[in-house]
Order: sequence, then structure tokens, then C-alpha cells
Amino acid sequence: MTYTVVDVTPDTEEWLRERQSSVGASEVAAVMGLDPWQTPLDVYKSKQGVGHDIDPLLAWLGHKDEPTISEWIDRFSGLGLTLTDGFMARSIEHPMFHASFDRWADGIPVQLKTAHEYTSHKWDEGIPTQYRVQVQAEMLVSGAPRALLVVRIGARDFRAIWEPRDDRFIREHMIPAVESFWHDNVQAGVPPVPSTLAENAEVFPTEAGREVEASEVALEAVDRRAVLLSDIKEQKAEADALQLVIANYMGTAEALTHEGRRVLTYKTQAGRQSFDAKAFREDHPDLAAEYTKQGADFKVMRLVKTKGTK
Repeated sequence: MTYTVVDVTPDTEEWLRERQSSVGASEVAAVMGLDPWQTPLDVYKSKQGVGHDIDPLLAWLGHKDEPTISEWIDRFSGLGLTLTDGFMARSIEHPMFHASFDRWADGIPVQLKTAHEYTSHKWDEGIPTQYRVQVQAEMLVSGAPRALLVVRIGARDFRAIWEPRDDRFIREHMIPAVESFWHDNVQAGVPPVPSTLAENAEVFPTEAGREVEASEVALEAVDRRAVLLSDIKEQKAEADALQLVIANYMGTAEALTHEGRRVLTYKTQAGRQSFDAKAFREDHPDLAAEYTKQGADFKVMRLVKTKGTK
């Protein structure tokens, strides 16, 4: 046995405490920087008791769909599996890993997913990366040689995908990444390096008057950023000039066609309505204060021009 069963009821305070004491299989991709929806800092904050906003409706729909997907496996998949209820387990050899299996089939973890029909293309080449990492983590915990992921896409597109265990990936990439995160960040109380500008503003609020000397790498990044921004500005100006050429050619027409097919449209839009916040604050200061919400702090990066430059 490579794991111990964690006997807790899902979505309870005890369950939450257990999740905070190790990294879940569904969080491993985020720790490794491979999840489009979560970052290492999100996972770090969840281990510190700070919740990550998850759409409760989507979570509810996902759980509600599990019995339907399970029944499809039993009645229509032809896989010949006997499913039992899932459970939470923690790895014995690597106790910083845990997994919550949706279903279990004779020593095989079964993961159940739902996806919108507009995202079906993401499944055309198999399991998307973040879910592949998740089932690899489930195999690490369970010791299983393979795992099954079944996804329901839209109303009636069910896909059953087997994922073989990848010991090299687990040994050389997954375990080192999660162990480093657990020891160097969670246990040390040191937030991971920010993955987004919003996270940077949160982790590193500006210290007024503080300066830092640029390394060669930092200076190279400054110069490269300036070049890219300049290219964007030039390309935008060129695109605007081409738009004027096209607009003048079209005149009052709403669409441009080629061999009977619409190439683009160019239509007059109603002007955007604006709200005079300044006047409202002056005329109704109490109401303005009551309905004003302060956004999250953010940082602005500006290149300091030296004398003589334009």
C-alpha cells in the first residue's frame, strides 16, 4: 500500500484542514506552472488559509454531473469496470502529496470531468496538460500503473481516456517541484515568485524612495521591453493607417465582400454613455461614498528618459 486513507467528509472544516496539510493532485499542475487557472501563489495562499475564488456554480455542476458520468461508464462505455466511491488518500513515501479520487475501479483511480462544448477542441489530442498532471499525481499517491479520465463535453459527448503512469515525469519533475514548493515556500512561509503582474503588486508593494541597481539581465529585459513597446506602437499606427484606407474605399457601405463572401464589416456604433463621477461626488457625497468600491492596488512601469532623448 502506497497511501493511507484520509477519512474525512468532503467540504467540511476537517476536510479543509487536511487539504491545507499537503498538496492535492488537482493543485500540482499549478505548483508546476502548468495550470491556466491557478498559479503557485494561489496554492500557497490556500495552504495559509486564504481561499482562492472558485465559481461555486461550476463546482456544483461538476459534482452534480459525476453520477451521470459514472452511469455512462457502467451502461455505455464498454469498459467493463466496477466503480466504487472515491476517497481521499495521502502518499506514505511523499506525504506532501494527497489525492481525492472521484471514483475507484479495482485499484485504478478514475477522474470525472465536465467541459463546455465550445472547449471540445482542447480534448481532441487527449487529456489537457493540467488534467494529465493531476492524474499522474493520483497515480503517484495510489501506486496505480494507469488512470482513467472520463469527460462529458456538452450534453452527450463522453470520452474515456486512459493515461499510463509516467515514472520519469513523476520522479524527475513532479516530485522535485512539489517538494521544493512545500519546503521552500509553504513550510518556510515564503511566497512563490509571482506569476502575474497582479500578483507582483500584491507580493511586492512599492517602498517609497527605495532603489535597486540593475543587473545585466534586468537591464537587458528593460531594453527588450522598450523595443517591443516601440514595435507595438509602430504596428498600431500602421494598422490605423490601413484602416483609414479601407474605410475610405468602403464609403458608406457596411460590409466589404470578395467573390460574394463578407471579408469585414464597418458599421456606425452609438456613442458610449459616460458617468460624470466627479459631478456626482460633488452633488451627492454620501451616496458616492456608499457606492464607491476601492479596487486592488496595482503598479505602473514607466521608462525614465535621460536628458536629450525624445
